[in-house]
Amino acid sequence: MDLHHLRTFVTVAEENHLTRAAERLFVSQPAVSSHIKALEGELGVVLFHRTPKGMILSREGEKLLGRVRRILDDAESLLGAARNMSGDLNGQITLGINTDSVFIRLVEISALMRRDYPGITMSLVNSNSWEIVRDVRRGVLDAGFAYGEISEEGLLATVLARIPFRVVGPAAWAARLESAGWPEIAAMPWVWMAHNCPFLDILDRKFSELGQHPQKRIEADHESILRALVLAGEGVTLMREDEALDGRERGQFAVWPGERLGLPLSFVCREARKVEPVLGAVRDVVASVWECASCP
Repeated sequence: MDLHHLRTFVTVAEENHLTRAAERLFVSQPAVSSHIKALEGELGVVLFHRTPKGMILSREGEKLLGRVRRILDDAESLLGAARNMSGDLNGQITLGINTDSVFIRLVEISALMRRDYPGITMSLVNSNSWEIVRDVRRGVLDAGFAYGEISEEGLLATVLARIPFRVVGPAAWAARLESAGWPEIAAMPWVWMAHNCPFLDILDRKFSELGQHPQKRIEADHESILRALVLAGEGVTLMREDEALDGRERGQFAVWPGERLGLPLSFVCREARKVEPVLGAVRDVVASVWECASCP
């Protein structure tokens, strides 16, 4: 059984589309179709239903998807173990970065990698936490940084720190924020976060506990956009505490003196790949820089 065919099956299942799967796999669409057809012939089942909206997993395909993923994970684990025996630490790794490079300690990580593992090249991709988790799971990224509680099967999330967040608003709203409680905070116009943003988890949980319904004026999907909209006077939002306090010192923001909310920051990779020497080296360096316990 060809592993390339199995990878194609999983990619088409995730994308529900031949063209998008082909783009991810860097092959032609006919090649993707050929892989699926060959795998269906070998297995003796129909894996997908072709519809005008795309490729929909059949009942048999749904049942096999989890097993195929485990086979691919086992294959990656075997390959990583073999490379580890050879001691070869030359290679390239692609990391997802979910926030600014200074906070993520990227300069320190890069310097330590250059000193201890000069044969490893890092490629960095700016993205959102939920997209990084998705792309690590899909194999688009080797690893990455992400906020939030991450407990997906097949993923290994090493918690680096628990990051405090604060409610902030335009500097002109300082008096309003100073005297506000949670009900008043909920009633203020909010620069809200797009779906899948981990900030939503703590805010939704908090407002649900209080029985409050925040007034959502506008949605945004990136920290930099949230920051710009608050600067423009559009409303309040949630911001990393170090950024919030720095902005207050600069006269850019007002910071609510009320409750601090926290989210874990994790370094995420696929569980099956933790034995790969190149990825293991990067994980060790990240852990060292963040002064957390050694990666398991």
